[in-house]
Amino acid sequence: MKHDSLLIVFSELSGYTSKYKVMSGGELALRIRECVSSLLSDAEREELETDLGANPDDLIFRSITTRDEKLSVFSPDMHTKVNYQGEIFYCLPTHRYLSDELDAAFLRWAVIRAPPDVLKRVIEQFLNRAGYRILTQKPPLIVKARENEYESLELFAEKENKKPLQIFIFSSIKFVQYFMGANPPAASETTRVIVVPTEKTPAPFISFFREQHDIGDAMIWVADVAKKTIDPFMGIAEDEVLETNFANPDKARSAVSMWMKKMPFLDL
Repeated sequence: MKHDSLLIVFSELSGYTSKYKVMSGGELALRIRECVSSLLSDAEREELETDLGANPDDLIFRSITTRDEKLSVFSPDMHTKVNYQGEIFYCLPTHRYLSDELDAAFLRWAVIRAPPDVLKRVIEQFLNRAGYRILTQKPPLIVKARENEYESLELFAEKENKKPLQIFIFSSIKFVQYFMGANPPAASETTRVIVVPTEKTPAPFISFFREQHDIGDAMIWVADVAKKTIDPFMGIAEDEVLETNFANPDKARSAVSMWMKKMPFLDL
C-alpha cells in the first residue's frame, strides 16, 4: 500500500489535534472529511479506498481514536475517550485534559452542528404561525466563551397589542451562561426570549439548572431543527397563541419538572 497520500492527511490532522488536544467525535470526523477532500485528488482517494478496502475517512478516524487500528506511525493518537455532557470526546493520551478544554470543545462542536442561521429559520416559521412579524435582525451577536468568540443572532419581533420580543439565538444552552454574564437581566420594554437547540441528552440542560444562572424574566425555548418545532424550557409566554403553537408544551414542562426533582442525585 502506498502511504504518501495518508502522510499528507496525517500531517494536516496532527497540526489540528495538537492545537486543540480535545475534540468531539463529530468535529474530528468533519475535519478528516475536509482534509481528505481538500488535500487529495479524486484519483488518490479512489486509490486509497482500493488499497484500504474501505472508506478512508472511517479508517483514518479509527486510526486516530483507537490503539489497535493504526494505519501509520504518523497517525495522530487520540485514543483517550471521555463522555462529557452527553457527547463523546477524544483527547491526546499524554495530555491531562481540563474541564475548560472539554467545555471549549463542546462549544466548538455545538456551533458546527447547530449554526444560528439554521435555528433562525425554525424560530421565524414558529413566530409567523403565531402572528408575529420579524422587525429587524441586528448584526451578528458576538459571545465570548473560553477565550474564543462565537457568532450568535439577535432578532426583534412584534405583534399588535403584545409586548415586542427580543430574541437571542445560540447554538447550545451552554452559551447562555456566558451571554448572561456579559448582559445581566435588566428592566426592558421587550420580552427576552433565548432560543437554543435540542441536545443529544438532557445533560447540558440539567447542568444549566444546577449552576443556577440568573436569566431574569427571560424565557428559554428549545428548537428541534429536524422536526422544525419549538417547545418551552423556562418561562411562560403571556401570549396564548405562542403557547398553542409549541409542539408539546405540557410534555416539555413535565420533563423539566422531573429533572429539577432529580437534580440532587445526578452526577454529570
